[in-house]
Amino acid sequence: MNAIMNVNVIFDYKNSGRKRIMSAEMTKTVLIIVQLMIAVITDMHCYKVKNFMIIAFLIIGVAFHASSMGHPDLFINILGLFVPFIVLLPLYILKMLGAGDIKLFCSIGFLLGIKDVLYSIMYSYLFGLVIAVVIMLARDNFAARFKKLFIYLKCSILTMSILPYDDFSIQSDGRMHFTIPIAMGTIAVILF
Repeated sequence: MNAIMNVNVIFDYKNSGRKRIMSAEMTKTVLIIVQLMIAVITDMHCYKVKNFMIIAFLIIGVAFHASSMGHPDLFINILGLFVPFIVLLPLYILKMLGAGDIKLFCSIGFLLGIKDVLYSIMYSYLFGLVIAVVIMLARDNFAARFKKLFIYLKCSILTMSILPYDDFSIQSDGRMHFTIPIAMGTIAVILF
């Protein structure tokens, strides 16, 4: 139990003989990167971000915050858990983003905090835009995808209703593994 609560890892350096404690920031960064790697691998394998992984990393996040008693930014981190859900819910309703992607952002937000998770969302969409353009050019369906978007916007305006953008339950030429841009955007936030 004590090992779970103490997430600071001790490294023994062979040459110096000294022990050094990994900082809380470094531990948090390692947790986020491991979570992102697992999410990308499972998304590439089955187009899903597994709930088990999200729950496991939320529990680890709680243990991480509990181990740093009196964490001054705990409220900011709790907001980081809920704000991605609120911000990204419209995209889920429009079927433009999967529930697993939103849950991944929420889990990451709990470790990063509200400000950094919002930057992560922004950078993820910028990386996603670049990747989507490359995919459309590679598939030679750039014009067809923009025509579909234009028709979707036209129908939504004319019917004055919000329609699902695409049916992702069937194989579509518009699908992409969004965990890749999420990983890229989150790592950009961590590095810069």
